[in-house]
Amino acid sequence: MVLLVSLVLFLFTLLARAACSPTVPTARTLNGTYEGRHLPEFGQDLFLGIPYALGPRLRNPVPLTESWTGVRDATRYTIACYADSYKGVLEAVGATLGEDCLNLNIVRPAGTTPSSKLPVVVWIHGGSFTGGSGVDGNTNTSYVIRDSVENGTPIIAITINYRLGFFGFPGGYQAAAEGVTNLGLKDQRQALHWIKENIAAFGGDPSKVTLWGQSAGAISIGHQILAYGGKGAEELFRGGILVSGSAGFITNMLFPTHPNILKSYNDVLNATGCADADHTLDCIREAPAEVILGAARSAPVPAWWPSIDGDFIQKPPTWQMLEGDIAPVSVIVGANNDEGLLSVNSIAPGLETEAEAAFVLQASFPVARPSTIQELLAAYPVNGPNPPYSLPVSPDPANDVFCAALRDANMTCGAQYRRVAAIFGDYAQVSGRRLTAREWARAGIPAYSYRFDTNPTDIPIVKNALAPGFSTHSSEYSYFFNFPPDYYMHGLNPPVRNVSSHLTLSRNIVDKFIAYIATGDPNSFKVPEVPEWPQYSVSEPANMAFNATFADNTIYTRVEADTWREEGLELWNKYAVELSFNGNWRP
Repeated sequence: MVLLVSLVLFLFTLLARAACSPTVPTARTLNGTYEGRHLPEFGQDLFLGIPYALGPRLRNPVPLTESWTGVRDATRYTIACYADSYKGVLEAVGATLGEDCLNLNIVRPAGTTPSSKLPVVVWIHGGSFTGGSGVDGNTNTSYVIRDSVENGTPIIAITINYRLGFFGFPGGYQAAAEGVTNLGLKDQRQALHWIKENIAAFGGDPSKVTLWGQSAGAISIGHQILAYGGKGAEELFRGGILVSGSAGFITNMLFPTHPNILKSYNDVLNATGCADADHTLDCIREAPAEVILGAARSAPVPAWWPSIDGDFIQKPPTWQMLEGDIAPVSVIVGANNDEGLLSVNSIAPGLETEAEAAFVLQASFPVARPSTIQELLAAYPVNGPNPPYSLPVSPDPANDVFCAALRDANMTCGAQYRRVAAIFGDYAQVSGRRLTAREWARAGIPAYSYRFDTNPTDIPIVKNALAPGFSTHSSEYSYFFNFPPDYYMHGLNPPVRNVSSHLTLSRNIVDKFIAYIATGDPNSFKVPEVPEWPQYSVSEPANMAFNATFADNTIYTRVEADTWREEGLELWNKYAVELSFNGNWRP
């Protein structure tokens, strides 16, 4: 009898443990079965480091054909692509850098089954096409998924790796001839094909995929929509959220045979000992990766970037948008108030005179006509309205609050700093944002535009005093992922301010993104503090301005006419040919 009671108690204990312990998550893909792990603090399942393609060096990605029986491990991050990344950040999550890096990570609400058919968001990381990875803690999707469950519209999130720098975007005549110049974008495309074929096994709906990316990730989404002449994207995804970037970014190295790119390619040849090889690209394919990396890192940005190859990218993206060759994929597209502060801080923060500002612009666009430079400067007056800058400009630059704070932190701040920052922010992010929204609307494709109008810092300095604050480039990360104020943000990115207005604003933004991911319409989930978000219109262009104040702890999110800095923004389109092709140079 005692034995029987003991046996019953033992079986009861096993059953109780089974009831309390979540089942180990598994998913059967076309190639075989993966085993993930449960994340109890969020009630989520993780599948990490899943290969989606092979990436032979300096060759196009190859779909996976291997199949297996049994179960493969997907419980940990594996390899991130060679990049200018935070090595310590990768090591902290168990990842390493390498070339066998074409893998992705899937996070889903626990209990999701193949019959759930949840909407899917795919995060494409930024990093100037030379850095970043799919395992970046600054883009942790668990909080967004948690919020989606709370909203009653659960989603699945995927982060991907793609090849970067010279390994992902090589230039030169031989790379162009072999059609291997846009490997990173083709990697992304291959990941989307894998997702279309396999996401149902994880509980996702392949017909409800949305892309989401920041900076180079947003530029990538623009290229994915415009790829192959604007054909085919709608078969892989139905929407895109473009944060501080677009395919309309004007770059003066649009072709892989641009003289500056050829010079950088020759630097790689000299470093690898391949300069005298009969086929230099084949020689580089056999060279040590570390040697290639060292030489390629000395190239100017944007040397190893997307370029026109006549196939994936068939013409300058700005022209393609103006001609209406756009796949029918809706977008949310936006930028921050003060995008250019970060880049100008590293270029020329000490500019004092208009002549110095003109010199920097002329150096950035070497063959631009002097009259073009002067017209640009005239469109951005020193004491311009707000915007362009988060804080009003003092008539006396010596007493400017912005510069005073920088100088208190032992940083340089010239009288022309914020003026030139506005120019470069419009050049790199804001003009492309407006062009994208307008041309989508002109083509009859839904577009929603926003302006991040919030200062995430108490003083105009991002932590560590390495870059100016306000709503500069990348300052929105913590807000757009709804991280708690004590969440650790590596690098320059500030946390969400720990006041109710900022905490609510962060959740509002994420709720609107979740609604768009779930339904294609950001207005499908109502938020009291956010008015109806209008589709962009050519005749009545409008932004959603996301704003929260600190001093009076107030939310002032509103719809505004998208006419600010209109003269300056239009000049970037007017002179796109001159600036993109670097004067008289032609391919």
